[in-house]
Amino acid sequence: MAAPSITVVNAATNTTIPNWSVGVVKANNSSTVLSIQIWNNRGGSTDLADLRDASITSLDIDGGNSSDPVANKWLHVNVPQMDGASSWTPVGGTSTKFIRGDTVTATEGNIIKGTANDGNASTTASKVNYTTVNLRVDVPVNATPNTYNFKTRINGYYVG
Repeated sequence: MAAPSITVVNAATNTTIPNWSVGVVKANNSSTVLSIQIWNNRGGSTDLADLRDASITSLDIDGGNSSDPVANKWLHVNVPQMDGASSWTPVGGTSTKFIRGDTVTATEGNIIKGTANDGNASTTASKVNYTTVNLRVDVPVNATPNTYNFKTRINGYYVG
């Protein structure tokens, strides 16, 4: 089976997100929340492999984990399907948050299905093909003022 095809979409605008500009976040404050959908095989007419053991974290631009935002886990993640509305998990480097399709059950595992779908988030059948994730940056009170760049990474594997 063909590899998963992952697309990250702004949940509010239904547009692909190539970059996330958090803007200025003052120490001891949180950024505005960005709600995204992480799709596997969005609008695909044939099945692709499921993304298994799916998780999300943050890394330095070079893939490391030593910058302040990554090492100190400034990125906080909320997966409404798993966490409800108020539970946030700090992630960074090897500290990850598992994710799974919006209607995938815990017994099925942390997967985002690759089944064929219409690419419409409001279609019940497509809800196994994406997960909704809320992101925010929480800057601690002792943060050094600076411009920081980091990346959000989606991890997983597939069986071909």
